[in-house]
Amino acid sequence: MTNKIIFVLPSFAGGGAERVMISLANALNRSRFAPSIIVLDSDGPLRASVASDITIVDLRQKRLRHAIKPLIAAVREFNPYAVVPTMGYLNLGILMNRKKINPNTKIIVREANEVNATIKAIKVPLLGKFLYRYHYPRADRVITPTMRIASDFSDRWRVPPEKLSVMRNPVDVDWLRDMASKIHREPGDGLRFVASGRLVEQKGFDRLIEWLAKLPPNTHVTICGEGPLIGALQDLAQKLAVSEKIRFAGFVNNPWVTYAGADAFLLTSRWEGMSNASLEALAVGTPVIGVPQAGGLGEVAKQTACGAVTLANPGPEFISSMARTKQKSLDKLKPSLLPSIYSLNCVIQEFEEILEN
Repeated sequence: MTNKIIFVLPSFAGGGAERVMISLANALNRSRFAPSIIVLDSDGPLRASVASDITIVDLRQKRLRHAIKPLIAAVREFNPYAVVPTMGYLNLGILMNRKKINPNTKIIVREANEVNATIKAIKVPLLGKFLYRYHYPRADRVITPTMRIASDFSDRWRVPPEKLSVMRNPVDVDWLRDMASKIHREPGDGLRFVASGRLVEQKGFDRLIEWLAKLPPNTHVTICGEGPLIGALQDLAQKLAVSEKIRFAGFVNNPWVTYAGADAFLLTSRWEGMSNASLEALAVGTPVIGVPQAGGLGEVAKQTACGAVTLANPGPEFISSMARTKQKSLDKLKPSLLPSIYSLNCVIQEFEEILEN
């Protein structure tokens, strides 16, 4: 008998949380689990990556407050063994309506980001704190990508340790390396860097542009991603006279060829859960330079070989780390720097154990 598993996503946008959930749904053992996806709004490029045998229910709503009734109704209609939402506001939406869902359905929430970041986005922070403290302990399981976030749930939000699971973000290393085989490197003779993410304050691309202004003129950074700050970032690059040193690539179907061709991947986030893009860069043999505030990257640094991950404080230390980067010789794809514990096979085994237990 197969158990129905319902994943709940905000959209099929190109974010890390969505990629993780789609990877998990695609890889589940079909002899034991039957995955489906409920999405608030199915717009986004990642829809094409969903396996053909996965049922998609599109609620066609941009906001949770308009989607919550049809969302709960859809969950009730599926009557699944488990419902697995991701992101704080979706998790809270499901947990707050738990009484309307079959009591035998397990609620397994995945928190992709630092809790403080989610609470900041709530107009009344005190309400956010109350909701986390009251509802999260009532989940059947809380999955986090890092020990740091798990400890926060245990220490501040009263989630019992036995309900917490640290499950690393899955990376399909073989597939990624195949996608990255035709390496792309920006033309020129200087150091070449790449960064990736939504163009929002969290990702810190504004300060990356400021740091770039203090590096040699032949240094170049490619930023993959879309977002509301594109105009402001372009204006800042022009103001600091680095427009020729930076390329805003927008959403890229295959960013991994650029990751593979860069001398280092840069993670400048002001806060972060676990950066998928950083893990993917390591998988295609590109070292990562990141700030200590970038969540789980510090945990990855302890698990990788020396030099694979460099942690540098924002400002002069980060600039210095960029300047000391060794330029790649690109005769072929470099060996993976990613620890095997992040491989899709390892992570899906952990996830299936969580579902069964």
